[in-house]
Amino acid sequence: MKAYIIREKCLSESNICPPMKNCPNKCFSYIEDEEEPLGGRIEIDFEKCVGCGKCVTDCCGDCIELR
Repeated sequence: MKAYIIREKCLSESNICPPMKNCPNKCFSYIEDEEEPLGGRIEIDFEKCVGCGKCVTDCCGDCIELR
């Protein structure tokens, strides 16, 4: 299983995103993108993700699920 972001729920605030700070494998990154409503998005590197689920419990917006 891997972590997936539910984009409709995610506010993409890299400076306050607990999974970005707490992921043991540093899977999360912020991508600046003017096409996105808030000017960027948070992405997961599936090569690094081991499906530990820490991000699911850490996410303050309930925006991440394991599939």
